Amino acid sequence: MICSMTGFGRQRIEVKGGLLTVEIKTLNHKNLDVHCRLPESFSALEIPLRNLVKRYVSRGRVDIRIFIEQGHMGTIELNKPVYDSYLKILSAISPSGSSIDPVALLTLPNILSSISSDPEEDAFWPPMEKALEQLREDRLREGTVLWQDILEKIHSINGLIIELESLALAQKEEVGTRLRNRLEILGDIDDNRILTEIALLLDKSDINEELVRMKAHLAAFEKCESIEEPVGRRLEFIGQEMLREINTIGAKSAIYSVSEIALEIKTQLEKIREQLQNIE
Repeated sequence: MICSMTGFGRQRIEVKGGLLTVEIKTLNHKNLDVHCRLPESFSALEIPLRNLVKRYVSRGRVDIRIFIEQGHMGTIELNKPVYDSYLKILSAISPSGSSIDPVALLTLPNILSSISSDPEEDAFWPPMEKALEQLREDRLREGTVLWQDILEKIHSINGLIIELESLALAQKEEVGTRLRNRLEILGDIDDNRILTEIALLLDKSDINEELVRMKAHLAAFEKCESIEEPVGRRLEFIGQEMLREINTIGAKSAIYSVSEIALEIKTQLEKIREQLQNIE
C-alpha cells in the first residue's frame, strides 16, 4: 500500500454548546510525531486520541486542531462584574454624569458572556474518525500519484540495466585487450602469467553479479505496491541497496558507455530517493 505522508482532513459538526471543528494535517517525518491542540474540556481525551491516530497513521508529523465555536447555540448575558468596572472607569473620567451610549458600551471587550454547556465527549469521536478517514483517502490519493512517478523511473532503470548487460561482455573484451597490449610491450613474458593477470583483472571488472542483484532489487521494489502495510522504510532500504550496487558498477567501469549509464541510473535513483521521503 503506497501512501503519502502529506494529507489533510477536516470535519465540522453541530454539537451541544456549539459547532465542533476537527482539522488534521500531516507532513513528512521519519517517525510518528503527533501534536494535539484541544479545547480544555477535551484535554483528558488526548491519550485515547493519540491511540486512535495510530490506527490511521504510522509515520509522519500529525497536527490535530480541534476547536468549538460557541455563542450561536447558547445564551448571551451581561457580564455584570466587567460592566460595573467599566461604569467606575467612566464615572472617574466623566464625573458630571454625562449620558452613556448603551450601544457603544456593548462593543467594549468582555462586556457580554455566552452561557453554553460544553459538548459531551461522545460528540467528539464521530467527526474525529471521519476526519481521519478523509485524511487517509487524501494520503492514499497522493501516494498513488507519487508511486506512478517512481514507477516510471524504475522502468527507465530497468531499460538501462538491459543496456549494461549488453555492455558487460564488451567491457571484459576491452579490459583483456588493454592488458594484453600493455604486457606485450614489456617483451618476453610467460603466456601463463599474461593469462593469469588478464583473468584477475577481468574478475575485478566483471559487473554481472551487480547486475543480477540490481534486477532482484528492482523486482522487490515493484512488489512493494501489493503489500498492505506501510512500505516507506522498506522502499528506502531497497533504494540504498540499489545505489550501492550501481556505485560498484561505476567503480568497475572500464569503458565510457558503462560509466555514462551508471551515472544516469544514479541520477534516477537520487530522484526516487527524494520521492521516497514522502512515502509512509
